[in-house]
Amino acid sequence: MEDYSQFMQQICSWAEELMLRGISQFTMKDVDVLEQFLEEIKRFQLTFLEEIVELLIAEGRGLSLGNGNEELLLNHYCRLTQYVQLSIQETS
Repeated sequence: MEDYSQFMQQICSWAEELMLRGISQFTMKDVDVLEQFLEEIKRFQLTFLEEIVELLIAEGRGLSLGNGNEELLLNHYCRLTQYVQLSIQETS
């Protein structure tokens, strides 16, 4: 359970950093980070979180390459942060 809590904290830290940079500053580096998170998410078998992160990766990649929708990316980002915050609350 501690591994899970630490992992949720990692996602939270990344999300906070992105918020400080601004969602419009999403880059391919963020896609790489999310893909690493996705491997852990699959290990923990978190199906709904996996769906959210896959959508965030797809839209983030599109935005980074110049043809994504920033509003849709923000929507996926908000869903991710809400999931993580609820998860952290439940484990504490």
